[in-house]
Amino acid sequence: MPELQLFCTIKADLGMKVIGDTPAGMRIDFPFEGVATSEHWEGERPVKGIDYVTVRSDGNMVLDIHGVIGEKRESVSYRAIGVSIANPDRSASPRELIVFETGNEDLGWLNNEIGVALGTGAEGKLDLDVYLVKD
Repeated sequence: MPELQLFCTIKADLGMKVIGDTPAGMRIDFPFEGVATSEHWEGERPVKGIDYVTVRSDGNMVLDIHGVIGEKRESVSYRAIGVSIANPDRSASPRELIVFETGNEDLGWLNNEIGVALGTGAEGKLDLDVYLVKD
């Protein structure tokens, strides 16, 4: 049975740019910037990207995320899709499926991995735990 193995933790600040009502729902872009920590590298690495969100009629959000962990040759690009559940306290609970892409030799093994991220978003802050799916 597959297991989840913690890969990194992301803490970021969220911006917000309202695109407006679209046929699929309210479109909002959430640029984010922060740090990622992991046992796979020393210290913190910068993380930034944009979450292209469509708010559904039920108030929950469809996520389309493009991000980068690290800088220059140590960069790991990632794409994620998912949903974020809107909670009664105005926080959100993102649930994401992630794929990675990197040219970094030390982290090249990520090119063949699938990740899952779970976390919280509230008051302009994002906290995510990123797990790798291992069998």
